[in-house]
Amino acid sequence: MKKIAIIGSTGSIGTQTLELIENNLENYDVYALTAGNNISLHKKQINKFKPKFYDNLKQIDYDIEGSSLLDSLKIVNDKNLDFILFATSGSDTYSPIVNAINSGNNIGLTNKEVIVIFGPLLFKAANRNNSKIFPIDSEPSAIWQCIDNEPRNISKIILTASGGAFRDIDFKDLRNITPDQASRHPNWKMGEKISVDSSTMMNKIFEIVEISYMFNIPFEKIEVLIHRESLVHSMVEFDDGSIKAQISQPDMILPIKHALDYKEFNLKYENKLDFSEISQFSFSQIKKGKYPCYDFSYEYIKKGPLYVSALAITNEILVELFLAEKISYISISKYLEMTLLNQKFNQEFNYDNIIELREYLTTRISKLIQNKK
Repeated sequence: MKKIAIIGSTGSIGTQTLELIENNLENYDVYALTAGNNISLHKKQINKFKPKFYDNLKQIDYDIEGSSLLDSLKIVNDKNLDFILFATSGSDTYSPIVNAINSGNNIGLTNKEVIVIFGPLLFKAANRNNSKIFPIDSEPSAIWQCIDNEPRNISKIILTASGGAFRDIDFKDLRNITPDQASRHPNWKMGEKISVDSSTMMNKIFEIVEISYMFNIPFEKIEVLIHRESLVHSMVEFDDGSIKAQISQPDMILPIKHALDYKEFNLKYENKLDFSEISQFSFSQIKKGKYPCYDFSYEYIKKGPLYVSALAITNEILVELFLAEKISYISISKYLEMTLLNQKFNQEFNYDNIIELREYLTTRISKLIQNKK
């Protein structure tokens, strides 16, 4: 049986992963579960799946027979594991991810922030420690499925985007958008932060970076198109002009399954499309001015990896402030540009400098907001 640890078991991806495993317990052993603040759900999961180890932010010992409280860093270093799913969000969760990679464990990542901010360091460490990093995200998983064992040269990658919650509203009409409104995605069930990023199209900027880092593809070869139906999850064009697309229901369990089940295909799950019920596949260019965060960031990411880290950190801080109702929705793009414009980030790309960068940007954003009051 494949021993699995889920870091962040009570979130959207964590619960969907356990739903998948519950129907395939003959193949999978839930070896460890960790969670944040949803203690009641976490305890129910521990009781149901009886993992050997668990952890939670509040360090509560549930006293469940057969399961023991253990620190997350010790869990991800466990050599008995076959796969660790990191279903957490936010770049501050990078430490256990780095530890898992340095231990040579194979991991699945849903966390765009960690890949974008630390990416080159993570993939270098993975190569050094013979650790595999699997994408658990609709678009990168789609690209992976299209190019796996594909001998032809890639001409370009075509990422698809739903357009987010406000795709039919002009940016000038978004002044009074609430966090609740921005957290509702039209096609997917996702967490708050990624739903906001979808609405600003920052998630596509991060996917450009993620795919470039993960598959060694230059930014210039990655194109983004609006695809409202969210059925074509991305495409690859080859040098001969042919295009391979990954098409399926908007269902996060499918990329989870592909990572967990890679090359074995033992997991029982299906959510099939009926093409007779699909009236169209629509694709369109991103309109200039519709997504100011995207417009600014598309060129900014070409400055270098530490600039990419600064962009992702700044966006993360600003989205947190918006979700806490400390800044308005339209202020995200305004402060993103104000924070980063004319700033130079030419230091060496390493963990220490990235941590210092976060401290600097947090202070800078705070001062900018205070000066605007």
